[in-house]
Amino acid sequence: MLKDLIRLNNFLKYQKKIKRIFFFENSFVESHLAPYVYKNKIKNDTAIISFYKIKNSKLKEYKIFQVKSIFFLNVFFLLLKTKYCYSTTPDINYTAFKRSVFKKTKYIYIQHSPLGLTKIYRNNAFTEFDVVQVVNSFQENDLININKNKNKNIKIWRGQYLFMNKSNLNLINKKNFKKKILIAPTWGTSFFDDKTHIIIRNNLDNKKYEVFIRPHAMSISKKNISINDLFKENFIIMDGKINFSEYDVLITDWSGIYIEFAKFNLIKSVLIQNNEKILNKEFNNFENKPIDFVARNALGEIVKLDDIKKIKNVIENILKNKDNYKKEINNFFERHFY
Repeated sequence: MLKDLIRLNNFLKYQKKIKRIFFFENSFVESHLAPYVYKNKIKNDTAIISFYKIKNSKLKEYKIFQVKSIFFLNVFFLLLKTKYCYSTTPDINYTAFKRSVFKKTKYIYIQHSPLGLTKIYRNNAFTEFDVVQVVNSFQENDLININKNKNKNIKIWRGQYLFMNKSNLNLINKKNFKKKILIAPTWGTSFFDDKTHIIIRNNLDNKKYEVFIRPHAMSISKKNISINDLFKENFIIMDGKINFSEYDVLITDWSGIYIEFAKFNLIKSVLIQNNEKILNKEFNNFENKPIDFVARNALGEIVKLDDIKKIKNVIENILKNKDNYKKEINNFFERHFY
């Protein structure tokens, strides 16, 4: 508590020197937000507020204020006076992430997912931002609808999804006989309640496949599953930054990770058709069809819950037809992404 008070005092003095602040909520968003920090060439103009310990040496070139308590995080934001605040964290003003009482700061949302803005986010997730980045035509239509339905005038920033820049991919020369499978579900679905991960693993030949799992951080924090549970179930746990080139096939449910996987690896993913993740109760009030549904058909092979035991056949088909997918996948990104 005392250390946070000292950091707050130091920040209040320091913020007079800077124009922009970046909020890093957790390590998951680091790869999405960091490229925009790097674009600010004048390091003295930029600082970072972090809710975790940043280890990235390149980010450490900027002034970092790490906060450990939610109370002081709230105070940091309420007393903000910088010209701009960038974040990949939605729900501003509905969490500890608040708009400043001084009303001098413009709040800019940067995407950490290519999925739609009206279904998997809460009802007012973006309504208090001044500017929201959109990385594809679907998100742009979503934001137009949000402005219309909520009587808002949020500025639309068409921007590239820098997380999917090929330079972020560390190429791996795969020499193993076994194919590597990454299971990476989102949170807010029945994936772990249904024991889907265990059914998948039990129906894959361990002589042919090496199965990794990456639980979403929210699944852990909400106690849908624990790392200890996954260890006991003999899964190989993958955490930290994902290097997509390490894996041959991705299995997920309603996470947008399959869109990123398709962009990097030019291959379709296995998409489990469990209950949809809908956090916005007013979702059906929006006119446009979000990318969540369109991309699933273009970039994935959908598997119903009753058919999971046949998943090895789906994986074999994906690997067999990998070269045939490349044109279709490239066309999807050229048509819809900025």
